[in-house]
Amino acid sequence: MDAPLSLTVVRGTPTPEELAAITAVLLARLRCAAGQDGAPEEAPRRAGWGGGRPRRRPPVGWSRG
Repeated sequence: MDAPLSLTVVRGTPTPEELAAITAVLLARLRCAAGQDGAPEEAPRRAGWGGGRPRRRPPVGWSRG
């Protein structure tokens, strides 16, 4: 990360908090790609609220009301 980096907002007006959040995420990704400290040692676990595989629903005809 020797070269200076910049972030350009193309559309909208992000808050300072939003800019700080995206900057933190991008820097973490850049550090992981460069193999520097801060890289996660194992992949994050999946959330338990997903419900598993999607269930198929039986076809339903249009009702006439």
